[in-house]
Amino acid sequence: MSVRNMINEALNIIRVEGFRSLLKKIRYKLTFYKNWMQDNEKDILKTEKLKFNPKFSVVVPVYNVTSRILSECIDSVLAQTYKNFELCIADDSSTMPEVILTLKKYESDPRVKIVYRKENGNISKAGNSAIELADGDFICFLDCDDVLSPNALYENALALNDDPDLDFIYSDEDKLTADSKKRKNPLFKPDWSPDLFMTSMYTCHFAVFRKAVGDKVGWLKSQYDGAQDYDFTLRFTEKTDHIYHIRKILYHWRMSENSTADNPMAKKYIYERTEKMKEEALQRRNIEGKVVYIPDCYLYKICYAPVGNPLVSIIIPSKENFDVFKRCVDSIVEKTDYRNFEIILVDNGSSKETEERYRNYLDGLKQKGIFSRYIYEKADFNFSRMCNQGAFKAKGSLLLFLNDDTEVVNGSWLELMAGHAMQKRTGAVGAKLLYPDSSLIQHIGIAELKDGPVHIYCGSDDKRILMYDRNRIDYDCTAVTAACLMVSAEKYRAVQGFDESFPVAYNDVKLCFDLMKNGWYNVCRMDAVLYHHESLSRGLDEEDARKREKRIAALKRLYDLYPEYEGHDPFYNSNLLQ
Repeated sequence: MSVRNMINEALNIIRVEGFRSLLKKIRYKLTFYKNWMQDNEKDILKTEKLKFNPKFSVVVPVYNVTSRILSECIDSVLAQTYKNFELCIADDSSTMPEVILTLKKYESDPRVKIVYRKENGNISKAGNSAIELADGDFICFLDCDDVLSPNALYENALALNDDPDLDFIYSDEDKLTADSKKRKNPLFKPDWSPDLFMTSMYTCHFAVFRKAVGDKVGWLKSQYDGAQDYDFTLRFTEKTDHIYHIRKILYHWRMSENSTADNPMAKKYIYERTEKMKEEALQRRNIEGKVVYIPDCYLYKICYAPVGNPLVSIIIPSKENFDVFKRCVDSIVEKTDYRNFEIILVDNGSSKETEERYRNYLDGLKQKGIFSRYIYEKADFNFSRMCNQGAFKAKGSLLLFLNDDTEVVNGSWLELMAGHAMQKRTGAVGAKLLYPDSSLIQHIGIAELKDGPVHIYCGSDDKRILMYDRNRIDYDCTAVTAACLMVSAEKYRAVQGFDESFPVAYNDVKLCFDLMKNGWYNVCRMDAVLYHHESLSRGLDEEDARKREKRIAALKRLYDLYPEYEGHDPFYNSNLLQ
């Protein structure tokens, strides 16, 4: 984060939460990571005998780095607790004499292979030269100024003992100050998240790839120097889904003025190449979309095109709530850029007077050329059943389930959600929901925490850039709220729609779990923005005992069906909770 952003964040915290809150957050940030390291890194030197001992080739391209930093990098590899490895180094014709002198000291080590390139070719050519030396089962990329944790290779070998078919493994990281005296800014990553990865190269430096797959894919491309590992990983992950994330910090990314670890604009050319790389990825995958820059966080997102102009069926459950419903639909009609949609109102028993108002309003929409239908059936409230009733009557290939107390903010919302929902890997697509007439977040995705499903960062100010840019970039999550949820009709039918045995609580989470079970990823788009007129003060705690018991029972049933998600979220790193 830049100094300007840090200052702006501090000012926003003071404005919204007060000065004491800022001091509390600073104190927590200063002590959190130190405490975390003490609690979680006590046994990093411990090993056990493994049945399967794959050979790792640690690949390090080198160019004009100080002797101290280069030695720290090399020594961190040679000090690994796991022993079946080799270190493959390619010097890219360094002009600093100390580089060669330092490398010469390691030539006698049988674990080290070194090639001295006669001409400078930049990082991709140097990296490929180092790979040519390798004969291991796996290639491990490491920058010449980074440092490995002593258990880095062992943890990767341990993962391969659990699943020998893994092709790509990555781990958590932190930053190392230039003087090597302090570790800071831990990055606790999610498990494999293809939508997040299309925006952010979050897997980063120390990544482990099966060599046989890399040989087929082709290694590093010089035209993407600076973003060469990002391009390679995109191409590699198109060929395999055997991907694993180790939730441990296994390497330390060196910070310096000329490193993007500390200054994201240190190498501006990387951003131009990243844009071209992503455009090429879309072309290679035969996907229509635009690569769009996000200035707040120096990243490029993908806006997918809704190819073929598909019909979106907007399904809105509503009862005795005409004025609220009208505000919602008026905002859709007046503000939405994407026009191929139909409105389906599902009413489970409004009075005759309200029913008449609903019907007259929908007739007025039809006169404006907007197709609408009204489903009326007097029955006990069952949100899942109402959604399924609407979906059964829907004509669209895309279904949008929308609360009647929402209000459109930006005109591009429906097109953005539709384009994303059409992607092969996508399950449910959610939106950013804000509390009315404010910048306070109500929903940017649901995470599975120890106490159950939680709207992450609920109540936070959207003007602040939250941790890991979470309120700026699209990312995969276990669930999104059915207050605004889009899914293709085909995938919706494949999971048999909403589970009607969840009439009130957690029906949206259950649907999202069902979609994940079928291999699809749920995603929340930060650029599809609506207001959600849900009371700022009302919460789950303000409910009567009977309703609370029903909610607790529904949560228990949810985890009986999906025990793997109880207290565990693949897209929200558990280390963030400590």
